[in-house]
Amino acid sequence: MDKTVKDKARRLIHDTRVMTLAVCEKDIPWSSPVYFLFHEARFYFFSNETSRHIREARDQKIVSASIFQDADKIDEIFGLQMSGVLEKVSKADLYVKVVKKYVSKFSFLREAFGPAVIENKDFFLEKFKSRLFYFQPTMIFLSDNSKTQAKTKAKIQDERIKIDLSMIS
Repeated sequence: MDKTVKDKARRLIHDTRVMTLAVCEKDIPWSSPVYFLFHEARFYFFSNETSRHIREARDQKIVSASIFQDADKIDEIFGLQMSGVLEKVSKADLYVKVVKKYVSKFSFLREAFGPAVIENKDFFLEKFKSRLFYFQPTMIFLSDNSKTQAKTKAKIQDERIKIDLSMIS
């Protein structure tokens, strides 16, 4: 992967705020946007355990997710399309580390709720009825329309590149 694409991908996973999760139950698909934090090759987010995307993910072995930069032109579309699994964070030390980084990324939380957002280990559960989950991708494709648009119509092909997050994180 060339340095320019690697840098764009790195900025995408660290600067983008919203990831879309997708599940399907009984042939009825459902997608849900979540604020996320990328940490150690996982995408962390808070969600209510009774929300549809969490409930339906329990019954599935694989869910999907995508992260794309906002683009005004078709050749500027750039992002990740992924499949993987959802898990609830159960280790206390990991929870504390991720929450600190999450609140740093989403500073409006500290501004709105003060230090309790980090100091109270049950803050998100009490305030939002949400627990910390992570999406662990098992297959990741980087999609870069700038590569496709640069080709002639005769040579246009799928410009998705299968990647490993360790290549860009």
